[in-house]
Amino acid sequence: MAKRIILVHGRGFKPEKDVFERTWVEAIAHGLERDRGVEARARFESCLRAFAYFGDASNEYLRDRRGPYDREADIADRRRCLDALRQFEASEFLGERGRENYENTPGQSNLAATFANLVAEPMAWLGLGARAIALAAPDLREYWNPESDFGSRVRWRLTEILEPALFAGDDVLLVSHSLGTLIAYDNLWKLSHYAEHRDVFETGHKLTRWITLGCPLGNPTIQKILKGHRASGARRYPANIREWINLAAVGDYISHDRSVRDDYRGMLEHGLIESIEDHRIYNLAVRHGSSNPHHGAGYLIHPTVIEAIADWLG
Repeated sequence: MAKRIILVHGRGFKPEKDVFERTWVEAIAHGLERDRGVEARARFESCLRAFAYFGDASNEYLRDRRGPYDREADIADRRRCLDALRQFEASEFLGERGRENYENTPGQSNLAATFANLVAEPMAWLGLGARAIALAAPDLREYWNPESDFGSRVRWRLTEILEPALFAGDDVLLVSHSLGTLIAYDNLWKLSHYAEHRDVFETGHKLTRWITLGCPLGNPTIQKILKGHRASGARRYPANIREWINLAAVGDYISHDRSVRDDYRGMLEHGLIESIEDHRIYNLAVRHGSSNPHHGAGYLIHPTVIEAIADWLG
């Protein structure tokens, strides 16, 4: 049984696969060495790894709506962000020190996050949630546009990696961020229930652990477009996950509903999953000179994420 980590990135403009993957791998590797030593880093670097990349599809869609993508400036800023995150000790992300460091990041304000949390439920019930999402994250909205093939295109990037890994019974850790959490959920549901994947779900194989970062799956508007949302009972949910660990950063508007355990408790009630954990963290990432609590590297390098990865590595 192979030990395999699968990484799924999120929304927005992205550099090419090899450059972008390197920033994710460096963030995790640094965190492991910082918190668990060089042996943990070596175990991570030696395990099988796949990066489900769909940045080309996102860039193509966003260029038509938000103008050109400045690749060089983006790569340089991602490097500055990761270099700055590497300067923090593990304790500086946590507790009161984490809160103080987060509140001291440039341009940081809890006002927007507080407002988002206050109005999220009323907006969803009034049918305004989709419009708000479309303005803030147009590629997230495009994912469930029935007139577009964007959703099926980006889902396939993960399907072609995840399906054979599950079929083989590999020890799989799936780490997904932002839009990547929707792509992962829909893939997991399809691989649990679609007849075309019968050979996979009949094996009974499950992910060992799923880590979601900056995840919008707690949003009622998002829940209404997920695969299986019209089904009832156990069929409503994926059936191929052992453990789900969800992390939501303070001030991250994409994951303003920070809990998934309450929304997906049916998975526990039907015995489909062993555990669902929610963690609230401080993301200390600074992008383009301003606090960005949704940024992927800021999540990946956080000690709570590193602990979950290190525990899986053994």
